[in-house]
Amino acid sequence: MIDLIIAIVIFITVIAAMIFIRIRYLKNTEVKQTDILIALIPIVLWLFLSGRIEKFEFGDLKIQSAFLEASTTPITEQITPVKFPTRMVTSNRKSGVAEIPRLINSRTEALVFTLNYGGYAGSAIEEYLRRLTAYPFFNYIVINDQNKTFAGIADARELYSIFQNPQHTFDSEDFTNWLRYSDTKALSTLPGFIGTEDAIIDDMDKKAVLEKMEKLNVEMLPVVDKKGIFTGVVDRSRLTASLIIDVANKVK
Repeated sequence: MIDLIIAIVIFITVIAAMIFIRIRYLKNTEVKQTDILIALIPIVLWLFLSGRIEKFEFGDLKIQSAFLEASTTPITEQITPVKFPTRMVTSNRKSGVAEIPRLINSRTEALVFTLNYGGYAGSAIEEYLRRLTAYPFFNYIVINDQNKTFAGIADARELYSIFQNPQHTFDSEDFTNWLRYSDTKALSTLPGFIGTEDAIIDDMDKKAVLEKMEKLNVEMLPVVDKKGIFTGVVDRSRLTASLIIDVANKVK
């Protein structure tokens, strides 16, 4: 037990040292997956020395440990469902204003738009974003195909900031046209946009998801089911925390 406590203390110390170095020299507080793996080495060594793993090999041979076992568990428990309205955003500014209080009361986290739909109006969309971005629970713009399958997700707050900036290259009317004509290339330029090709399936394991986040250099990924329907998001911090908890549970 003392050895485990020592290993955990070393783990925390290594993470703290990495954060200090990033703040001091890189001006960056992000803890990446590689940092977690390096910091976990003391715990993996303790697992081997205490007989809690069967093998500890290097090179091309497979390493079997509680950490790797935990990393291959599904992300199901770490998916955060996203609340969004079941009705389409109205193109009528007046009725849109009347709808907004209901969205606020239900703590709506995303607005969903559908490609190839001609009923959107830029002024109405701006009104939705203006009112909803005042609340911390609202974060996303979700775009679906006509068959309701996921097409992309973007940062709602940054999008609204762009709409308010006359110097930017596009505005809310451009956005509505991109939706109307299914211009996915233009939509991919939205702030924080993540398309269907980078969405993750809801039964992927933690290791694969963390590797994808590292490759894309993102803190969040959208989640879809096997039919391609958007079900929520998973973020790096929650995933890495669950991984550490899983390891701790396996060595009790």
